[in-house]
Amino acid sequence: MAALPLEELRRQQSLVALVPKTAGQLKTERERIIARLQILLNVTIAVALAGVALIAWLPFSPVPHEFRFGVQEVLGVAVFASCLFILHERAELELGLYDYEPVEQTTQGELRALLHRVPEGTSYQQALAADQRTFVTGEVDHIRRRAEAFTPKTLPADDGNAET
Repeated sequence: MAALPLEELRRQQSLVALVPKTAGQLKTERERIIARLQILLNVTIAVALAGVALIAWLPFSPVPHEFRFGVQEVLGVAVFASCLFILHERAELELGLYDYEPVEQTTQGELRALLHRVPEGTSYQQALAADQRTFVTGEVDHIRRRAEAFTPKTLPADDGNAET
């Protein structure tokens, strides 16, 4: 399947209506990410310990002496690379947790102004108020993208009317 051009992808995403997630959904997603972080940390520790144990066992193994040092080096590099890869995945998940942080007060005002342009903006704000929560960082891009689809074609000052 061919990838869509970026402009076409943005156009399709801007047509999707905004539906806020409930506080319960956000909490569940955040807890799921935290659980995966813990699993990845445990896997990293297990891989590191298993690698160190295997490398320490090699001098006492029946592997010929000529190959031991080379095998130890290869195992050391493989364990190190595996641990780095797992920690990188863990760091990516930690960055994903930022999407569940509340936005700053100034950004909240900007998002409310953007939601006034969108047809479902009022219901979005009412759903947030009913859930007694504020905007979270993960919603910012979706709101901005949706509001861009509803920007006016001409501004009042650009239509030739000098009174505004």
